[in-house]
Amino acid sequence: MTRSNLRTPVAQAIRSSWERCERVHGLNRDVGNPILRLQSSEVAPRLEALTEQIGGRHGIFRKLAQIASAAGHCLVVTDRDGILVRLETEDPGSDWNGITIGSVWDERLAGTNGVSMALSEGREVTVRGGEHFYSSLQAFSCSGVPLRNSANEIIGVASLSSFDRGSPGDGLFAQQLLSAAASRVQQTLFLRDFKEAAIVSVAVPGRRELIKGAELVAVDERGVILGATSAAHAVSGLHDHAELTGRPFDEVFGTDWRSLDQVPGRVMSVRRDKGPLLDLWTRAPVNNAKAFPGFRPRTVPVKRRNLPSSAKELAAGSQIMAAICERASNSFDHSVPMLLEGETGTGKSTLVKMLIGNSPNVTIDCAGLSDTVDERGYVHSLIEQARIAGGLDHGTSLIFDNVDEMPFFAQNMFRCLLEEAENAATDTVKILSTSRQPLLDAVRQGAFREDLYFLLSGVKFVLPPVRDRERPAILARSVAAQLANRTVDISDEAQTAINTYDWPGNVREMRNALRQALLQGDGKRIAALDIALVEPRINRTRKVAKLHFSDEEEVLMDALRSANWNVSRAARSLGIGRATINRKIKAFGISRPT
Repeated sequence: MTRSNLRTPVAQAIRSSWERCERVHGLNRDVGNPILRLQSSEVAPRLEALTEQIGGRHGIFRKLAQIASAAGHCLVVTDRDGILVRLETEDPGSDWNGITIGSVWDERLAGTNGVSMALSEGREVTVRGGEHFYSSLQAFSCSGVPLRNSANEIIGVASLSSFDRGSPGDGLFAQQLLSAAASRVQQTLFLRDFKEAAIVSVAVPGRRELIKGAELVAVDERGVILGATSAAHAVSGLHDHAELTGRPFDEVFGTDWRSLDQVPGRVMSVRRDKGPLLDLWTRAPVNNAKAFPGFRPRTVPVKRRNLPSSAKELAAGSQIMAAICERASNSFDHSVPMLLEGETGTGKSTLVKMLIGNSPNVTIDCAGLSDTVDERGYVHSLIEQARIAGGLDHGTSLIFDNVDEMPFFAQNMFRCLLEEAENAATDTVKILSTSRQPLLDAVRQGAFREDLYFLLSGVKFVLPPVRDRERPAILARSVAAQLANRTVDISDEAQTAINTYDWPGNVREMRNALRQALLQGDGKRIAALDIALVEPRINRTRKVAKLHFSDEEEVLMDALRSANWNVSRAARSLGIGRATINRKIKAFGISRPT
């Protein structure tokens, strides 16, 4: 047996399989025609049973076969006994290099192969060339991925076979393609079988895989986990899938699933103990299994959607920003490549999150890419995944953050992908890019490809800085309410200060200033004094702040209200002693309201 690294878990499993073939099964690796074949009458009931188990004849396998055949692979689908019940090739109805309907790929008869390894290991496995036990199979490369039902039981295997060209990338491509299809099948079954339960999606934020989306968890009305898709335990930091079922959701994930309905966008980031940071979001119970993420019949026209609450907050106080949000939403729904430009803190990331929602996506920080072997491999892998996702109608988004800093090697690679997408007129991989500087300036300076610029900017939006928005104080009220989780009163003087300040850090700076102002005061009201203490540039001195008030009594009252009538805190905010402020309170006849 040839193997480049016998220390990896898969290599060790293949070696163990060889030992079983020789010592337990008593197989002779030089047999000329080792693969047993069942009769058609024996295969038909197996095909019918598997079709029923996976919820009907999935179009996903037809699409899978189309992508695979273009890459020189044939698609094999077996039942849980390793019996080949479906074969998809370029020439429908024909065999493929000796692989036929009814062939048996059980290890006890067919030795070490991709199907048998996927069944025994319960995960995606590629067996290449000399890793096959039988000599007659060593010309091939075979990748297999288990197909699972909603209870996470293996019901079959999807496999891609091709001639072994000595390239590990072929196996990676096949495994990515198969994993995407297997996940699609299980999620369809899961949503069908748990249609009466609440469904929570679980994903690791900032994921680097385009075609591996969220895992699903079903929860009953008591908050007990009823079931989960195959990798939910691994995403959640658990060692075994059985650790999920029957346990309280809040015990596993550290939050009550009902609380997801109370947060903006119904999305929450949580971390349990020392486990991974996770994004959670809820799905309403569905009565139609086709409502799983990414499914949208091409014959159904795209409907214009209402702007979500996050967009309304982003657009608060600016008709220009509201128009951008609405037009961006419409363009995204129609899969137009979109470029968002604007200064730091103007809301580019917020707008992107609003657009993509909970759909599968990968964000590439172009400023962090470097021309190394690993980074080139990562970009190449993403491009292959994008091609797969497009072929599978996967509804994914590819986001280029800081696209103006994308290195040339990545520009060249992504240009080819985007040209293919443009020629194919696909609407399944959506492209969004963000830039802090005008990208056209980078083109003029020779730092960015002109052809890539036009591919990325099917539509371009320039987000206005806060200083150019019509009513920044309205935006401030919206941000403050979001921070305080309640309506916040902002005094007229504070609004004047907010409207006249230039906010070089834009919304990000405003958020930070308002957060500190709320902490400085009582959390219900923000006065000019609170803003001035947080950001002195807004009101250069306390004397300037005092000039916004009619008299000393009003200054004193404002300080007391902001300090929730804590006299010591109010004195510190005014820069006077406790005895002095008490004397002034007495002089003005001020009493704390009941």
